[in-house]
Amino acid sequence: MDQPVKWVRASSLDELPRDGSGRAFDVDGLDIAVFNWDQSYFALENYCPHLGFPLTEGIVEEGAVICGWHGWRVRLDDGGCRGKTLTARRYACEVRGDALWVEVPEKVQSTGSLNTES
Repeated sequence: MDQPVKWVRASSLDELPRDGSGRAFDVDGLDIAVFNWDQSYFALENYCPHLGFPLTEGIVEEGAVICGWHGWRVRLDDGGCRGKTLTARRYACEVRGDALWVEVPEKVQSTGSLNTES
């Protein structure tokens, strides 16, 4: 079953990077890196899947962010890394008016009880 999702306003367009670099935003408690590349916006978890370096501190080149620690290339369009099985989580994002919105998982409320029936 798919996890429920919701759209959350991440930032105004004025706050987004314009030069192909990334900027981190707290979106509903998630650390999300937003990149502006080739006149499109991309949202990824802000951690390199290799060792967790913040992707926003990397260099954007040819549609990928290059991790500053070990040079892993994380593709902006799908979070994949060439020749690697690990990926950064990608989030759908879209411009609505003067803001960027990101699709994130709904937080599931715990009932605080466990089902102990067998």
